[in-house]
Amino acid sequence: MKYSFTNEIHSEGVELCNITAEGFKSACVTISFVLPLDNKAAYYALVPGVLTRSSQKYPDVTAIERKLALLYGAELVADISKVGENQVLKLGVSCIDDRFAFDGESITAGCSELLFELVFNPLTENGVFTSKDVESEKRLLCERLDAETGDKRVYAKNRCEEIMFSDEAYGINRLGSKDVIEGITPEGLFEAYKEILRSAKICVCVSGKTDYTAVKNMLSKYMGSVDRDLVLSETVFVEKAEDVTYEKESEPVKQGKLVMGFRLGMTDADDNYAARRIMVDLFGGSPHSKLFTVVREKMSLCYYCSARMIRQKGIMFVQSGIETYNEEKAKDAILQQLEDIKNGKFTDDEVESSVKALEDSFKSVSDSPEALDSWFMSQCVSGDYRYPEEFIEEFKNVTREEIIKAASDVTLDTIFMLEGNGEGGETHE
Repeated sequence: MKYSFTNEIHSEGVELCNITAEGFKSACVTISFVLPLDNKAAYYALVPGVLTRSSQKYPDVTAIERKLALLYGAELVADISKVGENQVLKLGVSCIDDRFAFDGESITAGCSELLFELVFNPLTENGVFTSKDVESEKRLLCERLDAETGDKRVYAKNRCEEIMFSDEAYGINRLGSKDVIEGITPEGLFEAYKEILRSAKICVCVSGKTDYTAVKNMLSKYMGSVDRDLVLSETVFVEKAEDVTYEKESEPVKQGKLVMGFRLGMTDADDNYAARRIMVDLFGGSPHSKLFTVVREKMSLCYYCSARMIRQKGIMFVQSGIETYNEEKAKDAILQQLEDIKNGKFTDDEVESSVKALEDSFKSVSDSPEALDSWFMSQCVSGDYRYPEEFIEEFKNVTREEIIKAASDVTLDTIFMLEGNGEGGETHE
């Protein structure tokens, strides 16, 4: 799919981005807020849900749904993510492309009007969010946290993060904690909302084949009444683990969860990224990787075993589901596969397979306006916008020596074992 990306600085800390693609039948408009990840995370995470419930013009969910129906069944979405040591709040509307509307109507403009109204003119009582909306969203956010705790694979990963980054902002859950959520008041939440408008980096993105002039005008209109005091944060990169932290917990589950956290030796998100990304894929990022073909398939030590790189923090996690009695064998086998890559025990065909797999993955970014929006908005934290095709070319030029060097930079930092006692009803994955 052919597409182009442009961005312009609207004002300090406010950017307007446009992704133009002719082949899509849909479009989307999003507003992203980038904030330092800190002890206000629960407050900030609660705000998007409250904003999508009502506004001055659309006072309840029914009114919002009615407006979305008039916009040819547009969809309103909200998301909270963690990019490096930043919390990113995103609100957006997906809709059909303007050229499919009757009588030349601009669906994108209509969706933008709804989105800006929800974000900048929320429904209030006595000058703060309504208690009804706040209490409803507190309950839903606590349920999301409960769901993460109930999913033991997610829980184990989160616990490993908390332990590994206990003295770094990255250890904070993007949704905050239940203890904090339960104590949030409408007054406190409205103050957090005003803090978001005042201090967050704001990125507005229009994706699809549409004229974004209307969105630009709306941005000027609504931001004109906001006093700004931009606050930015820089993610801490720890190149090397000094020692290994180990922690174990026991749960009534049949399948144990082993999570291993590694430092990749990176000084920033671009530090030899291409070689490190291929190394991670060879190690455990695909069906041809060593963790899958050796530890899972050949040695039968894991029900699942994979590695994931988090570029914006310079780290890697290996997650596996194992029988508890196989913990030591699984750890040794996982570390041996990394050692084999350090010693160059991989073939050119395996490298080619990794490059091809990454190429296919990065090309899929252009499959939809939403995917393109997610790709570029994940880069709004740094402001360094790059096309996926640029990374693909870098992958193709990586050498064996660079992959070996990337593997040699890896150090084990933290091991978390969620021990199963065989009493749970969990199924094997």
